[in-house]
Amino acid sequence: MRWVNHYTHPGDTRYRVFEFREAHYASRFQERCEDAGVPFERHEEDGVTMFGVPNSHVSPAMKANHLVYAEFRAHFIPHRGWRYGLLVFTASVLALALLGWLTSTSANAQPDGLPWELDVVARVHVPNSVLGMEPTIVQGQGIMAYWNPRYGSELGLRIHRRLKDGWTLGGGLEWVRREHALVLAYSNDSLGIQTQDTLPSMRSLSYRIPVLAGIRVPLSWSGLELQASGGLGLEWKTSETVVSQLVQTGGADHILQAYQGRSRFVTVPVLAEVGVQRAAKDDRPGWYVGWFWSSPLGRDAWAENTWQSGSVSGLARNWLNLVVTGMDVRLVLPE
Repeated sequence: MRWVNHYTHPGDTRYRVFEFREAHYASRFQERCEDAGVPFERHEEDGVTMFGVPNSHVSPAMKANHLVYAEFRAHFIPHRGWRYGLLVFTASVLALALLGWLTSTSANAQPDGLPWELDVVARVHVPNSVLGMEPTIVQGQGIMAYWNPRYGSELGLRIHRRLKDGWTLGGGLEWVRREHALVLAYSNDSLGIQTQDTLPSMRSLSYRIPVLAGIRVPLSWSGLELQASGGLGLEWKTSETVVSQLVQTGGADHILQAYQGRSRFVTVPVLAEVGVQRAAKDDRPGWYVGWFWSSPLGRDAWAENTWQSGSVSGLARNWLNLVVTGMDVRLVLPE
């Protein structure tokens, strides 16, 4: 399975082949190569346009390739109606959450507390290898890269329905930001190359709709409750992410790049939460402090690293670990 549109020529390793299935992509790539003085050979076969570029000119050709895809990059949701539909859907979820809060029955009518609760959620990701939030190692073709998870964050709204016997059912809308620190080492013993560099932080953004069922057990101290919840979510990333860096040294300069791709537009994470809550009472808000964990079902994202200096280059890929865990703090709004 090829994840990018370029590869080493199978019959002549002195060349790199760039493939395009869209005519306007191919035309724009050719224009950019001509403007940059990049020599190439063009060939078309079965609706695919291929460009053979000498390894000595791979660096400007790779830049032209990235600029072409950046120029024609489509919206995350291509159809304008769907984009506005998503905004309407998001606004509807928030409106329903507020409506549930405003129309909730008073505590006097419910011996177990408010039937509906609206929470403002704030979270911080705390890297923890014991709970699965481990670095991803991307290795191959002389590259050894480490994608180390950092302190990300989440913000959102939750609405909960209290059921009988302490059970609850909840949902909401959350904004998730994941961060990785990137360290890339490249080694080529035959050419005597040994480098190690730190790239700019990789940030990825996504939206999540969680659906959870839980149970609350009253504690004997100060009206607190122990709460445990679990469920699934729907999460979609706003876009794929690229960071790159030019490293200038006393010797040959080199270009580093990290790319985070997605194998699916929508992923389904497994969610688990545990914490202690004090419910809102009268006009006094409540609070919640706990710990959360989430992991996607299946492999949903992949990481790619490239190293290039003149005609020397390396490319490595691996599936990206997207497990997150950390501290969960909420403000429980009063009726």
